Amino acid sequence: MRGKVEEGLYLGRKLTKAGPSMGKIAFHTGIRVLLAGVVIVAGVRGNPVQGKPVSVLAGFLAALFVLGAALWVFFPLFHCRDYLVFYERGIDIKGRKWTLEKLGEISFMEAKYSYSLFGRTYLCTAVQNFDVTYIKDGKKNFNQAYYDVI
Repeated sequence: MRGKVEEGLYLGRKLTKAGPSMGKIAFHTGIRVLLAGVVIVAGVRGNPVQGKPVSVLAGFLAALFVLGAALWVFFPLFHCRDYLVFYERGIDIKGRKWTLEKLGEISFMEAKYSYSLFGRTYLCTAVQNFDVTYIKDGKKNFNQAYYDVI
């Protein structure tokens, strides 16, 4: 198994890097916090809390629901360390290195799903489609690195 230095040399010289879009991450997290707050306020006003849960199972289910809601609200924060590094002969996508030959033809796709507030951005390759929604200027840096287009 080759070390990181050897892999970096194999991919060639570093051309450019695209880091996380902290503004987009903060905005998406803020919208989710606001939406969750509205749901909580509406739920508490409609059904005021009257003591502790009736049983251990009800308490467990409530805790499970709160955990799931918290994961949904703070999901964009998991993408604070996302990045793309473009090399002469490959790309480092969120810590995984790929050669251009293995990735094949590369394109970007914007997708908006029915029940989603925001669209998603994918880096589409022959290997798989990589979610690069929270990476700032990924497509621009790709074009600048490989096509000298801004």
